Amino acid sequence: MQYDDIMSSETMLYKPEYDAFGNLCTRVIERDNEHISKLAPTKLMDYNLRYFGSSLRGALDGSRMILGKLNKNPIVVHERSNIVWFPSKSYIRPECQWFAVHHILDYQAMDKKNTKVIFMNGYEITVDLSFRSFEYRIQRAYLLKYKLEKRTKLLVRYDHGRVSPRMTSNVIFDDDKDRNKTVL
Repeated sequence: MQYDDIMSSETMLYKPEYDAFGNLCTRVIERDNEHISKLAPTKLMDYNLRYFGSSLRGALDGSRMILGKLNKNPIVVHERSNIVWFPSKSYIRPECQWFAVHHILDYQAMDKKNTKVIFMNGYEITVDLSFRSFEYRIQRAYLLKYKLEKRTKLLVRYDHGRVSPRMTSNVIFDDDKDRNKTVL
């Protein structure tokens, strides 16, 4: 693996591309840069998920837990930063492209079977996916982000100085003046 294979928050797109020897590689598009990885897009995604402590299988399982059993589910790549990606097609297909939802500015129908995707930095790509299918994938990616944010907020929610009843842990207030402790 190369250092370039590790994604950052600037990574926008994994696009499949074949090298001169017929090997499936990935053109990695970043906000201000692009390069070729020797790994196929889905293998590169799995490598990055493993690098950050998960796996593609785990990310897909987590997405199914939150959104239900759907095909082509979006995945959480980096939980703390709430970075969500989604595939253009089934991730097992070699022509599958991976999109970082937070970099997409707009998308437009080109014809019945193609959609133009415009990224925040002005980069454009045409995807062989209908406008409705692309829009549906983006909506599910944002729904995953929303539900994940909502669940994360429930973990740390306080209600007027009291711990939410959904939390399983207790907060102990220690009074320095005497030996009494208050447990909420």
